[in-house]
Amino acid sequence: MKLFETLSRSLGNTKKQIKRSGWLAWASVLVMALAFFITTIFLFLAYLSNLFLLSIENQPHIYVFFNAGTSESVIKNLNDKLTNMPEVLHVEYTDEEGAVTEFKDVQERKDPQLAQNIRPNVLPPSLGIRLNKINDADKLIDTLTQEKETNKDIFAVRYSKESIDTIKSLFYWLRIGGGIIIGLLLTVIFFFTLLTVEFRTFSRAEEIGIMQLVGGSLWFIRSPFIFEGAFYGAIGSFFSSSTILIIYYLIFQLNKGSAAVTFLVNLFGNLSWPTLDPFQFFLIFLGTIIVGAIIGAANSLVAIRRYIY
Repeated sequence: MKLFETLSRSLGNTKKQIKRSGWLAWASVLVMALAFFITTIFLFLAYLSNLFLLSIENQPHIYVFFNAGTSESVIKNLNDKLTNMPEVLHVEYTDEEGAVTEFKDVQERKDPQLAQNIRPNVLPPSLGIRLNKINDADKLIDTLTQEKETNKDIFAVRYSKESIDTIKSLFYWLRIGGGIIIGLLLTVIFFFTLLTVEFRTFSRAEEIGIMQLVGGSLWFIRSPFIFEGAFYGAIGSFFSSSTILIIYYLIFQLNKGSAAVTFLVNLFGNLSWPTLDPFQFFLIFLGTIIVGAIIGAANSLVAIRRYIY
């Protein structure tokens, strides 16, 4: 009961502080909303960049070519074996007819005469292997090389070691650089919001000193500021998330037939986007509000500690 009374009194003091803050309360909410908006945009861009890297990483970089006329059962056995390997994301089978069709599609733009003269069943069937991670390429190449030595139906194992090494190195440094940039951004956003909380707390330094002189406990003094910061953080996060949802609706729903939206859908639609139902979407929205409240409370706790001796 005593805990409930203390909490109720702290919430009451918080409500009074928010009412007395006036324009400063709105300024704190707007700063929080702006900070969360910028953070959300950059985190989304980082996630989009990672999806792009994954789409490149998951492209077929290793091919197994079979001798012409190889039985499909032999190819299927190797296909099934590769599919069950944890390093393999997907295996694409191209038969002889499909290989000729792909060759014609490419050559019709470069050399139409060559495309017309290509004979059917002249190109070998193949398996194109997509990896979960490009770092697993060397292990899979060794496995396929050993398989070729015992399987006489395999004509060749083709890959570009230089390209694979370049992709591995590039992706490593891009992810390291992206992590550093996101870390710096979050640090700047944290101190940006902290300055706002610090200013609000500084304006009440005299009030804090009086409460200490009359014997107010640490919790009694700190709790209204912590709850106030949580309130501003939650409201700011709500406004930020709502603004992003409104922008999404205006662009991708009301104007979904426009050329610009069609271009964006064609460009990004094939990436590995997660599938979310309405309930999961609501949980994410609620989660952003909770995170905003936690950040606001943490900033207030850091700021108020300077004024309590």
